[in-house]
Amino acid sequence: MNAHIGPLRGLLDGPFYFMRHGESETNAAALIAGLTDTPLTALGHRQAAAAAEELRAVPLASVVVTGLYRTHQTAMPILRMKGLAPFVEPGLNERDWGVLEGRPLSERPSTFFDPPEAELWEDFNRRIWRAAQGLAVPAPTLVVGHAGTFRALLHGMGYGRVRPRLPNARPVLLSPLDPPPPAGEPAWRVEDLDGQPVPIKAVEA
Repeated sequence: MNAHIGPLRGLLDGPFYFMRHGESETNAAALIAGLTDTPLTALGHRQAAAAAEELRAVPLASVVVTGLYRTHQTAMPILRMKGLAPFVEPGLNERDWGVLEGRPLSERPSTFFDPPEAELWEDFNRRIWRAAQGLAVPAPTLVVGHAGTFRALLHGMGYGRVRPRLPNARPVLLSPLDPPPPAGEPAWRVEDLDGQPVPIKAVEA
């Protein structure tokens, strides 16, 4: 595999693709898994293979994964198809949910809740945005991350606290608006590969 193709570009300096990992064992069991390094299910592997086919026509020059195995497994069919090696960025890891790690999702009152021993939402949000700002990779690039990673990226892009609908292994395109919008409005658009906007729902602070 090639390490990468082409010159480096800041991730946030232009459009990039994002995809949540395929279904993990904790997803299937409706359990909370932030830093718990859970693998994909059989369905998750099929989702990853299907996503690779969706991205076949996209001339990806790089693929970024987090430090967690489920993103590596999800990226593997794409990496093989494109002849690439992944860029690993642990700074984009999912949030550490502290005492809620491995507990049922029903015990988490909100995705922005700060349970004991957890990484605080505001700290997590800053970590993700710093990692994204510091990442330089060949473009076009695909980031394979987590639901929390995506929420934090959208927060940094001006959406505030939101709950986007992002199923497992569904690639989307994030593009900066040009010209930039007025202050206080989202500075990026989010759309499916077919150009349809991705629903993004605001939540109460």
